[in-house]
Amino acid sequence: MASLHLKYTVIDSKYYLRGPMKISTITSAALIALTMTSAFASDKTDADFDKLLTANKIAPKDQQSYCYTDENGKLQGTNVDTKIRLASVSKLLTTLWAIDQKGPSYRYETKLFIKGSNLHIQGSFDPFMSNEKMLYLVSQLNTLGYKHFDKITYDKNIQIFPNAQVHTDPYPLITRDSNGKNLTTYFNTASWSKIFKTEYDRLASLAKKDRYLKSVDMSVDKVEFADKNPLLADVTAIPEDVKVLTLSSPQMYKYLKETNVQSNNYSAHTIFLDLGGEAKFAQYLADKFSLTTDKVKMYNGNGLPTNIAGVRKDNYATCAIMTELISSLKESIEKQGMEIEDAVAVPGSDAGTFANRLNSSDLKNSFVAKTGTLMHTSTLAGAMNTTKGFSFFGVFNMTTDIVGAKKVQNAMVASVMEEMGGPKTFGYQVEGFHSYDSNENVKNFNIFDADEDTGFSAIDESGLH
Repeated sequence: MASLHLKYTVIDSKYYLRGPMKISTITSAALIALTMTSAFASDKTDADFDKLLTANKIAPKDQQSYCYTDENGKLQGTNVDTKIRLASVSKLLTTLWAIDQKGPSYRYETKLFIKGSNLHIQGSFDPFMSNEKMLYLVSQLNTLGYKHFDKITYDKNIQIFPNAQVHTDPYPLITRDSNGKNLTTYFNTASWSKIFKTEYDRLASLAKKDRYLKSVDMSVDKVEFADKNPLLADVTAIPEDVKVLTLSSPQMYKYLKETNVQSNNYSAHTIFLDLGGEAKFAQYLADKFSLTTDKVKMYNGNGLPTNIAGVRKDNYATCAIMTELISSLKESIEKQGMEIEDAVAVPGSDAGTFANRLNSSDLKNSFVAKTGTLMHTSTLAGAMNTTKGFSFFGVFNMTTDIVGAKKVQNAMVASVMEEMGGPKTFGYQVEGFHSYDSNENVKNFNIFDADEDTGFSAIDESGLH
């Protein structure tokens, strides 16, 4: 975060310089020295913001906030320390936490233990155990010669949600029973409805050749939960008659990218829960950024309201804090060999929530951002690549006029871009997304062969956890 906002107010005839966390007095002479070069750098954008709020009748003005970092890394803006609801911009903080804690190359690995006609599934809290991945699993097991299991058992770490890739509603209730019912459905192909068969065909048509069989034949007699793997007497050793296969997810950055582009509430909160949830995130912010819950608070990973004892709670932060954390996200992912655009939506190229806004050719591939919308909140935050350098920005409107708020945000992107000398494009190319590992150079889901890379392979004892 910038050490100075270079904004001031007057109290009892004294000038006070406002910083991100405190207010300190300065003399008039010192103020003049500070403001000679860049203190008023945001005068134009401040004026633009005020005019846009007035023109679109967005009020009250003290609940509207915008900010950005200038070419010197100093924070500019209006109401930069005002506490604001984040809505789905929260997903940027979930992204930061995941990149810091697991890394962009992390993969969720679901283990499959097979002994004779029995299968045990050891989950990994994979947030995209959806129709696509589960039907892919059935097809690939067919390819390996498996068509029937007497019993399938599963542990507490598998979380199956058929609509994981299209989810937008409040977080679903997923239980041991619902996991068992879904597994029973997926693994009994003779009972598939016409609609379900059509879904299989649709997903197969979207996949690379040979990912899905044209038709599948699978059945299971019994499906049940198991606290422990019933096929292993000793978890430190795998018997010779137990085959172990691994269903690997795409790399974490691809999951985060899909989550941000589509604003997927289910995957965002599942990742958040897997990382440790509300209390662990608060501790992470305190340890790394010295931020306390009076400044920033995440009740969940997606930005939807949370009900606690009948009281609505919303994720919140300030514009100033958001620029600091987005800057940290960029720094963290670059240290790990990737770019922020690998995990966050690029307007003009990625569709999703930016399909109908901020997609003009002059802005294409010049910034990353995340939108947020609740009934009384509209938010936008991200990072711009400009001729004067990267600028981290946010525009937060607490209003029920979502259409008007989006007009303000779109115009402020243009205003800040102009203030920063105009957009500078970065190299970016859209990648498709599948919930299974779809790397074009990886042969997925095959029995291990020393001459192949594979996303579905035999593992040794060290692979168990």
